[in-house]
Amino acid sequence: MLRQRSTPASEACVIGLLVLVCLASGIGLSPILNGDEARFAQASREMFLNRDYVVPTFGGQPRYDKPILIYWATAGSFRVFGVTPWAARFPSATAAALCAALLAWSARRRCGPGAGLAAGLLLAASPIFFFEGRTCTADALNLLWTLIAMLALEQLLIGRPTRMTAATFWLATGLAVLTKGPVAPLFIGSTLCGLWAFGRRWEVMEFAFAVILILIGALVFGPILLVVPAVAAIVSALGRTEIRRRIAGFHWYCGMPVFGLVTLPWAVAAWRSTSGEFFTVAVGRHVLERGQVALEGHSGFPGFYLVTAVILCFPWLAVALKAGTDAWRQRRDAPVQLFLLAWALGPLIALELVQTKLVHYWMPAYPALILLVVGWLWTAGDRSLPRGFIPLHLLGGSLLAAIPVIPVLIFDLPGLELPALVLSGLLVMITIATASTLTARSRFSIWVSAAGTLIFLAFLFGPFLSRFSESFIGPQATVAALDHLKQGRSVAFYGLRDEEMLFSLPLGTKIHRTVDELNATLSERQNTIVCAREKDFHRGFQKAIGNPFEVVERVEGLDLGRGRRAATVFFQLREDQ
Repeated sequence: MLRQRSTPASEACVIGLLVLVCLASGIGLSPILNGDEARFAQASREMFLNRDYVVPTFGGQPRYDKPILIYWATAGSFRVFGVTPWAARFPSATAAALCAALLAWSARRRCGPGAGLAAGLLLAASPIFFFEGRTCTADALNLLWTLIAMLALEQLLIGRPTRMTAATFWLATGLAVLTKGPVAPLFIGSTLCGLWAFGRRWEVMEFAFAVILILIGALVFGPILLVVPAVAAIVSALGRTEIRRRIAGFHWYCGMPVFGLVTLPWAVAAWRSTSGEFFTVAVGRHVLERGQVALEGHSGFPGFYLVTAVILCFPWLAVALKAGTDAWRQRRDAPVQLFLLAWALGPLIALELVQTKLVHYWMPAYPALILLVVGWLWTAGDRSLPRGFIPLHLLGGSLLAAIPVIPVLIFDLPGLELPALVLSGLLVMITIATASTLTARSRFSIWVSAAGTLIFLAFLFGPFLSRFSESFIGPQATVAALDHLKQGRSVAFYGLRDEEMLFSLPLGTKIHRTVDELNATLSERQNTIVCAREKDFHRGFQKAIGNPFEVVERVEGLDLGRGRRAATVFFQLREDQ
């Protein structure tokens, strides 16, 4: 009876509330973590406290890495809830919950009762989605706008295009650009190329040329070579009456102004405020250069996204491969299947051409894969997964279950052994149990596996991460720095390896990036204590500064990003000097 009364809206609301509760509960247990989260959170804090809403700064220096919308969202959260880690992460949790709700709504409309609940649950149980939904970065918010734009694009191309759909497409695309730059246009463009490429019949020479073009792009030119298939797709499309009608359905004459109204006011303000430097760095380095070289060491091997998907797309990857192969055979007779394949595989090919690779880059294609999974499970009854796909399911679950155990085995983390084993054991048992029934009752097994994985992730990124983060060098050094502040000292940095420390320290804390700057500060003989990594201290400070000093405190902890233990020292000039 409940299934019969369900509607797309009701299933979307149920999943949205469930995901919001799972993500928002406990997001304040762990401190702000190092890396991207520390930079986004601190830049938003500086924006909020300085009341400068045009150009974000980090440590007082302009930060040109991403457009403005995520900083606005986080600063707004600070205004409502206060400056806390919970408030910093709340916009991501809200955006992720809306993503799950929107995907549930779409799946319920396509496949019938229960499909929306399954789709939303599968997305929520995806490890990288769950992580990004609890982290202060731009990815969850970007996923929301990209998902809206892609669903609108589907209606414009193969559904019933309306002015409202076109307006939604242009609005969502503009908001995505304002959140993470060209990511959404890349997904839209590569999906359109995929529609053209996957729907046509290729001659042998044409196919060979396409493969060579992709290889050249991957090795030398990067994704800029996508211009070639894009031009070919446009020329081919303009020759067909139906396609020209669909293109007109985008309502360019009003759509482009909508896009401009969303993006241009801030873009013009940022250009004027920085004399164009913001876009020189943001476009030149973080877009063009990212496609040509692996920035910050974020490189990857061919097939990087498919290999990492074994963990990141658990527990639904095995079913997605089966659903995808079936959809591939039907693609020329099923426009919806073709679009979902283009949405999933077009961006995958484009991202393989980008030299900088990070595991979350392919995440905006996950909704397409999940819609294929749900469509396969809800078509012609509860299908059975062939036995050949079971090892992939077991491998993904085992690798994911190993995540809490690995740091316990590598590092001395007292008190975490039992929680790690319990968490891992829970997921291993669920994986084995569901693998044994996937070949007979795939729909039921996916439900159980997704629910179990969601519980595993909630504890992994909640209480377990909170306890684990107590051993990190950054939070421990932050506690020491706050103690020195309570004693009336001022704190300064030489370099800043533990960027999360800034979020808990007073605004304007000095970051000295050269020895001369540090020497000038110490020479003032004020009540200043300096924080630096111990290896930097021993490597250069004693000889370069030329003034006697003393180490006041040494803090040791785990540098998770580098996979080893590290030490931070606090030092000052001797009082007798």
